[in-house]
Amino acid sequence: MSLVVKLEDQQGERGEWAMLHGVIPAHDEHDFPVLRGVDPYGTTVFNHLQMAAFLEEWARVRDRASDENQKEAWSKVNEMAAACQSDRDLSLKFVGN
Repeated sequence: MSLVVKLEDQQGERGEWAMLHGVIPAHDEHDFPVLRGVDPYGTTVFNHLQMAAFLEEWARVRDRASDENQKEAWSKVNEMAAACQSDRDLSLKFVGN
């Protein structure tokens, strides 16, 4: 499952994004109540109020990024999530295919 992860402001403008695959927990992984809600075929949006829980779970899936490209993507998403947490006008959007 590949996802595009975008950091967006309220107008949908902000150029940061990452391509991610193989990192997001499956829907049946109940130890990840936030991340398991990412729709692999649709769009899932998180706001600043959800980022503390998101970042806690995101740290726990770090080892799922197996190759160098995915490690870079994991880091980029981590940076975007931290930015989202500190700015209520930003959202973190996962777009499935």
